[in-house]
Amino acid sequence: MTRIRASATAFLALLLVVSAWVAPAGAQTKTVKVGFINHLTGDAAVYGQSMQKGTEIAIEEINAAWAKKGMKLEVVFEDDRLAAADAQTAFLKLAQSDKVSVVMGSGSSTVTLSLCPKAQEAKVVLISSISTAPGLKKCGSYFFGMMATDDAAGVEWANIAKKLGHKAAAVTFINNDYGLGVKDAFVAAFKKAGGKILIEQGHEVGGTDFRAEVLKIKATNPKVVFIVSHVKEGSLVLKQAKELGVAAQWIGDTALQTKEIPELAGAGAEGFVALSPGDKSTAVYKSFAEKFKKKFNSDPTIWADFAYDTTMVVAKALEGGATSGEALQKKLKEVAKTYKGPSGPKALNRFNIVAEYYEAYQVKDSKWGEWKR
Repeated sequence: MTRIRASATAFLALLLVVSAWVAPAGAQTKTVKVGFINHLTGDAAVYGQSMQKGTEIAIEEINAAWAKKGMKLEVVFEDDRLAAADAQTAFLKLAQSDKVSVVMGSGSSTVTLSLCPKAQEAKVVLISSISTAPGLKKCGSYFFGMMATDDAAGVEWANIAKKLGHKAAAVTFINNDYGLGVKDAFVAAFKKAGGKILIEQGHEVGGTDFRAEVLKIKATNPKVVFIVSHVKEGSLVLKQAKELGVAAQWIGDTALQTKEIPELAGAGAEGFVALSPGDKSTAVYKSFAEKFKKKFNSDPTIWADFAYDTTMVVAKALEGGATSGEALQKKLKEVAKTYKGPSGPKALNRFNIVAEYYEAYQVKDSKWGEWKR
């Protein structure tokens, strides 16, 4: 009996020693909060939800590495519903209540532009994974962009037109900052190269019947039509153009290079060509894609890898000791110089926005494949 008590006492003493050794590690863990604002519900949720998934993969990797340093990354997710007012409310909540020094978002250029003054005023870094309007160059020192602005995409569109051998083109664009930015960049580059624009036809956010707009395009008898839009509206334009007998090669922007386009547009998407930023042939992208598919049982969209890289760049800046918005400004520039992830290198220009290159993909038999011309 005495021996049993002695053994029990020794065992309890050992437990106390172990618990005393483990507890401080947990107690010393420093949690760093980061904000995330995107469209997680509504018509544009395909973008926000995809970016949330890419962010979640990054969080897992970061926290596995940070555990050894007594650090933990916590991302507070907020839904902007593709509305500037909702985004601004979320931003103020993150800055004032959650006390974050950096907010990742939004996907929409219009929404991001509405947040820029708030970020400057609060001295909180606003870093967007995929907003691309040229107007973002005027956002100020607290804004960072992880995807090239539409100036670059417009030039690449003009290059595609050159490869196709077309001297004239019709253009249709979604009527917001994003659509106008891409459209203007393409028109300028196309005209500079000696091309002629047959029509610049807008279509509205949230619209469902674009037959009137499509008929105006058809009346110009185009051989090629360039379209910049969101998935919901863009797929409807393609579908209705097919129904109305528009016989033209359709070329799209990066927002339309998603699996939903052939699913929603059906036969209207066959032969459709769209730009895609980054290089999917790299080992680092393939590794990311494998992790994404294992976790979510689906292939990543082009938005997931950009969100992943955004989170990784932010984490590396935070890991380096930057905590305030002012300190993060400097550290982010330093980190971005050498960072290269699944969406490509992130070296920044003088506007704190990355330069990119694009690939082109085409829908064939309802599936995307590399476009070669």
